[in-house]
Amino acid sequence: ECDERFGMEDLEQLAEIVVNTLPREDDDAEGDGEEENGEEEEEGDGDAEMNDMFYDLNIALPEAAGKPNGSMSSQEWARVIQTIEQARELGYGVVALNQVISGKLTPDHLKIWTTMPNMSNAQLSWSLQTGKRTLKECGSVSKVSRNSIRVLRRVTALISEADHGHSVSGTATSNEYDLVAVRPLNEKMLMAASGGSWTNIDMISLDMAARWGFFAKHKTVGQALSLGYALEISYQGALDSSTRHQWVSNTAAVVRVTRGRNLVWTSGVQRAFDLRSPYDVTNLGDAVQLNKDLTKRGVSENARALLVHAFTRTGTLRAAVAVSENKRAMKEDGAPNKRARIEMR
Repeated sequence: ECDERFGMEDLEQLAEIVVNTLPREDDDAEGDGEEENGEEEEEGDGDAEMNDMFYDLNIALPEAAGKPNGSMSSQEWARVIQTIEQARELGYGVVALNQVISGKLTPDHLKIWTTMPNMSNAQLSWSLQTGKRTLKECGSVSKVSRNSIRVLRRVTALISEADHGHSVSGTATSNEYDLVAVRPLNEKMLMAASGGSWTNIDMISLDMAARWGFFAKHKTVGQALSLGYALEISYQGALDSSTRHQWVSNTAAVVRVTRGRNLVWTSGVQRAFDLRSPYDVTNLGDAVQLNKDLTKRGVSENARALLVHAFTRTGTLRAAVAVSENKRAMKEDGAPNKRARIEMR
């Protein structure tokens, strides 16, 4: 019928006009993309707090770094920097360099931190010149510049005697670290750590790849959880075929007694090659019957809560009030006026 009233050329021209006047999906997608890019550029100015911030709070330093007046060669520091760079590329926003010590913590242990080379795309929590801690506000931990990574420092004390624990609990030296962890070497020290014998610690770390010689009991671990301590699971032992079976057994026991609460998943590795992405770590929870949501919290929400707990050691008054100086509210003589800010935590 159409052929009788219109020629084929007329119909083809009409169809072309109709098609050209209809909106195309590609144009809409490009427009939306331009708007999203504009929003991202606005949000990219200055420091930004990532919604899905991932944490690896255990990048291990060499054993020699844990000795008083210890030293690290330029090659060893280069390996550490390479691991930090790899963590940034894998999507981590915050990492912690872990200094493992045996015996009492002394001021000489801090000297190693002044020998680290400067990193242009890393935000360190301490001064390379003085070795003193510079990160004083809890909110600054998650404020990381684009294409950068926050680097914290952590100390882990191997505890075989009670005196070793007291040296990392609330001393001037331990307060220079962003994270303080203890690793009990026997059941007696595990009970002491879980019961609050050393109040100013943040995390209890157990060697998941070793035979403990004792069981992780509900009562003991429950005391640690009630005090707000985190329990660490490092997946380093799962990478080695010789320790993988023991790692699965120990990790499954910790998951069972904690029900997945207050667990922080870390790498515990030194080499960049051994690092795994946050999503690989999430899948690793399947091996110990821990669902993906709880495992993901171990590299995100739980790690963030651990850093908040760590901040309360030095940045608050009895973990309730934090006082921060407002430079605009300071008088010329340096005394704070009524506008000095008191923040409730």
